[in-house]
Amino acid sequence: MPWHHVRVDENVIGLLEGLRPLIKQRWEALLRAEPVVSPLSSPDALVYMMDETLDQVAAAMRTRSVRAWLRRNPALIAPLRDRCVCGLNPLLAYYITGRVALCAVAEEKLGPAFTEVILFYHSIAQKDIEALCGVCCHQGSAACAQRELAMETVRHAALLGG
Repeated sequence: MPWHHVRVDENVIGLLEGLRPLIKQRWEALLRAEPVVSPLSSPDALVYMMDETLDQVAAAMRTRSVRAWLRRNPALIAPLRDRCVCGLNPLLAYYITGRVALCAVAEEKLGPAFTEVILFYHSIAQKDIEALCGVCCHQGSAACAQRELAMETVRHAALLGG
């Protein structure tokens, strides 16, 4: 049976849980190195979300196959920074550094199963980032418009090979 039709093996979840302290340690160090763009992006506030985020990933892995999860929680596999036009969303640094920490600590140890872990993680991150952007007071502001224009310029330059 293809990997996307079955739930993740409980051994993989157990291994991921065993790596949790190392993931959180690396994640916090990376998060503290990021610039603080708002009071909500303070690492002192965000570190308390790590266990909940990792719990959500484990719960998703236990309850659904990747295909079923993505059907209910579609993820655009694109950089998370692209999910926020103005770049001020405090969850950007949180989830981006979390992904880096997961890759650094767990990718090699989980082998092929890591692909599923990162898909679940990315879907949760994207959903949370988009939800916060949906209620952002900067939405539609000059900062959003300038950032969107800059991102479009970069995309067009890439398409034109420049």
